[in-house]
Amino acid sequence: MSKKLPLIFLALIFSIAASAGAQPLKKKRLVKPGPKANEEISRPEAKTKEDILKTVEQSTAPLKEGLLSKTLYAITINTKYGPIIPFPVVDSSKDLGPSFGIMPVIAIKDRKTQDIKSVVVPSVTYNEHLRTTLTYRHYIFIDDKRYFILRASHSERVERELMAYYYTPQFLSSNFRLSMEAKHWVTGKPSFYGLGIDSKLADKANYSLQTTGEEIILDIPVINHFFLNLDHSYFEKKIGEGPVTDGQLKDIFPGFYPEASDMHTFHTNRVSFVYDDTDHPFLPKIGTYASASALYSNKRLGSDYEYRTYSLQMKNYYNYKEEGRYVTAVHYLLQFQRGDVPPFYEMPQLGESTGLRMAGDGRFTDRGKFVFTIEERITMSKTPFYKFISETEIAPFLDVGTVFPKVSAFRARNLKYGPGISARLVIRPQLVATVDFAYGSEGTNAIIRIGYPF
Repeated sequence: MSKKLPLIFLALIFSIAASAGAQPLKKKRLVKPGPKANEEISRPEAKTKEDILKTVEQSTAPLKEGLLSKTLYAITINTKYGPIIPFPVVDSSKDLGPSFGIMPVIAIKDRKTQDIKSVVVPSVTYNEHLRTTLTYRHYIFIDDKRYFILRASHSERVERELMAYYYTPQFLSSNFRLSMEAKHWVTGKPSFYGLGIDSKLADKANYSLQTTGEEIILDIPVINHFFLNLDHSYFEKKIGEGPVTDGQLKDIFPGFYPEASDMHTFHTNRVSFVYDDTDHPFLPKIGTYASASALYSNKRLGSDYEYRTYSLQMKNYYNYKEEGRYVTAVHYLLQFQRGDVPPFYEMPQLGESTGLRMAGDGRFTDRGKFVFTIEERITMSKTPFYKFISETEIAPFLDVGTVFPKVSAFRARNLKYGPGISARLVIRPQLVATVDFAYGSEGTNAIIRIGYPF
């Protein structure tokens, strides 16, 4: 997902949070009196999972028009094809610095139902290192769960992208969940600081990473909420010179550059055992997701390296009082590699988009990593806008993580801590716009993105 989002979202979130009242909590049903009612104290009836999900669904129904919807309507340009919302864009990157520009959001209506079935989001932005960037995004909502994403981007310097993505939770009218992605992507954002948790911030080295290939993921239902996840990917990757001219990887880490700058093939297959009873694949409010996986890169199948990556992961979403307003989200991840040592960009990383929001992308790299994150997602208000439901959300969080050369080398004293707070705008059925502010031993960081961190 693109990380370019309008700064106006943040102002709207805080203004609506200050003016909107909380949704009143629903009273729980009491147990009907029985033969021994005079001997018992009335108590709440235990809810089933289905009851809780119905309550959460009701809690996300549109409410009366509020400040957020009035502001959106005020800046919207209405056409016979659908509304156009012109947003300014301000993007902050710890690696590349600030970017700014304009991003109109163009919603396209279905001619028969008048529902908004797709959204086109072009943008023009400027960054000191990338110069001018033109981006085209197209989100096609087939229904509440299935969708397409098409994206193309071109910068004056370094960055390029062509991407197509499709997701369905009911492949061929079954309960099989399928996602497919094909892309050619050159990014100049990552940095490399050396290997290990003791790598120095002063050794920051910029580079560009080129990735071309495809990935197909299939979830096969086994029993109840258990799935067998099969993930196939084929990518060709190499690094080159980055857009930041005063700190190139080939100058700071000359020993790593020759191997990483050659084109390498990564044909990997991952098998995962998954438990998933969450209520939504992208905007969960209740449930648990847990997985144990093994990824294999095999030379016999065309890979240039023979290695395995093992991962244990759990996400839990606890719905306080089962009303959908307070959601405690917790994420655990343990990951480690065995076998050949691939180029550094293919090792586990800990940073801005990989579990530690106070740091830049690629800040810590090694053969393994551990991540723990906890967030309290607080829905401040819900506002109808056309036929989308917009929710404003505040989420204080704590990121904890470390990297290590092997699991036995894990030490609690090496953990890095990054507290912070997020402001979010949730636009159902699939999108959430996020502004994260984090701080810690790496300093402060501001991140603008689409999607939850987990």
